[in-house]
Amino acid sequence: MAYLVEVERVFRARQGLPSPVLAARGGPRLGAGEDIEVVLRAGVSFDDEQLTERGWYCDTDELTGRLERWTHILGDGPWTVRFPFRPTFELVARHLFHALQPEVPQLAYVELVDRTYGSRTRYGPRVSG
Repeated sequence: MAYLVEVERVFRARQGLPSPVLAARGGPRLGAGEDIEVVLRAGVSFDDEQLTERGWYCDTDELTGRLERWTHILGDGPWTVRFPFRPTFELVARHLFHALQPEVPQLAYVELVDRTYGSRTRYGPRVSG
C-alpha cells in the first residue's frame, strides 16, 4: 500500500499576466497591483515499508518550512518580475517542482490553486487528481 502526504500554504500573489480569454468573455480583470489568493501544495508519496520505527516517513514540519519560504518569494511582487520566463501557473508549478525535488525525497507533485478564479495546476511525474 502507498501513502500520499500533502502540505499546503495559503498566500496572496500578483501573477502580473493579463487574461485575454477572461477579458473576451467580459469577465472581471485584475487591476494593476491587485492580487489573488493562491494555495501552494506539495505531495510526497511513499510505501508502508518506508515508515520509520516512529511511524512516519515525511517530516511535514520541514516540508511546511520549505513551502513557507516559497510563499514569501511568490508573494513578494509580481511574478512577471520574479521569474525569467512567462509565469503561467503551469510554468511556475514546474519550476517549483524542480526546485524542491532535490530537497524533498519522493516529491510526488507541486500544485498551485488559484482560489480567486478557481483553477488548479498540478505538476509532477505521478500526477493524478
